Amino acid sequence: MNIRTLLVGLGIGSLVAFQSCREDFDFDPISSDLRFNTDTISVDTVYNHSKSETYVLKIYNPDDKDLVIPRIALAKGENSYFNINVDGQAGTTFTNIPIRKNDSLFVFVEIEADEAPINPFYDDEILVETTQNQQHVKLISWIEKAQIHTANATLSSANWNSNEAQVIEGNLTITNNLTIDAGTKVYFKRGASLIIDNNATLNVNGSLGNEVKFRSSRHDTKYDSLPNQWNKIELKQNSVSNINYAKIIGADTGLNVNEAQLTINNSFVVNNQSYGILANNAKINGYNLIVNNANLAAFAVENGGEYTFYHSTFANYFNMIGTAGPAYSLYLSNYIDQTTNALTQATFANCIFYNQRTPNAVFLDKKDGAAFNYNFDTNLFKNVNTAELNVLTAAGFTNSIVGDPLFVDGTYTSNKLKVGENSPALNAGKVSIAQQYPKDYYGIPRGTNPTLGAIQ
Repeated sequence: MNIRTLLVGLGIGSLVAFQSCREDFDFDPISSDLRFNTDTISVDTVYNHSKSETYVLKIYNPDDKDLVIPRIALAKGENSYFNINVDGQAGTTFTNIPIRKNDSLFVFVEIEADEAPINPFYDDEILVETTQNQQHVKLISWIEKAQIHTANATLSSANWNSNEAQVIEGNLTITNNLTIDAGTKVYFKRGASLIIDNNATLNVNGSLGNEVKFRSSRHDTKYDSLPNQWNKIELKQNSVSNINYAKIIGADTGLNVNEAQLTINNSFVVNNQSYGILANNAKINGYNLIVNNANLAAFAVENGGEYTFYHSTFANYFNMIGTAGPAYSLYLSNYIDQTTNALTQATFANCIFYNQRTPNAVFLDKKDGAAFNYNFDTNLFKNVNTAELNVLTAAGFTNSIVGDPLFVDGTYTSNKLKVGENSPALNAGKVSIAQQYPKDYYGIPRGTNPTLGAIQ
């Protein structure tokens, strides 16, 4: 904003503030009911000692003449966590507010929390009084107890639990050990990252129904279906991470595993902008893993490494406007830039690989000069371009099935990746593999008729 624009804005603001609550107007007090654009303003969840974004209430004058509203006020007055601004002036009580005929008045609403109450639900009302009655607009919010980690913070060791959410505003680096208990919520501001430093450890101990959630700090549920709301979880060189029952949602890259060791089970990594999981010469083991929706690849391996996945679902329905990545389910390579490194093992069994954007869900990208070892045993694939790869005949692929898994709903807002009753993946798994992982993500036994993927 240039200085001329700023000065003009200040001048207009001052004029509005000067006029908004004058008591010398000749207008008559309004007696008829006013109309509002809403009867309830639901403010996004805020954290202790933090402020929400601003919401707007519009009050309409239905009469064909200029009038004044006798009083607008917060029911809790100065004790309220809510703040209101009536046509440019902040306060808790306003009198004799002019409103032109057939026109509207703007009331701006926000909440600025102090300590989080025991009951996180918090409410108040805007009271709008005419000469005949008092009308009410409900204000509601939730105030969540949280630990705020400012930008570029560092922690040696920590144990996070469900009693307090964690809010990461920039880059938070763990230098020794981080343990996260079941039910904990970890929120990220835009561009924020959690970094597990060289040789550090991460243990995520979620459980079914009490998953550890990594997501945007914006609480409106629509943000769970939007990618690129935060940056990434990065696991750096020689770090060791164990993740069980986690939901990693809406980042640029859900997990960036750089020459690190990761075990990840019973987890969702969904709706991320570039990659669900991006691995660089890493060692990753997983089962009952669900990865869906990423512009470049749901799971991408660069520069080799060692990988084993069983009963996992790698899907990709990414179709955000303005993006043009291949949206693979799996990208597998043994190089990065000018560096090649052995892909010593890449084992996938009883898994599903399906996407929408490319003819083949899996792309194998080998460079000469380093090993490129893979073994796909009893998996379902989207495989249309057989000239590039034919999973029914290619070396390293056994018992492959080609077809549509007929997921219930693979879109951003749902991520319901259970297969339909007519799916070729149903009851098609290898029993000897299923016996090693006898229950699916939801704890349902696989028995002697195991279904491919993470969900029976």
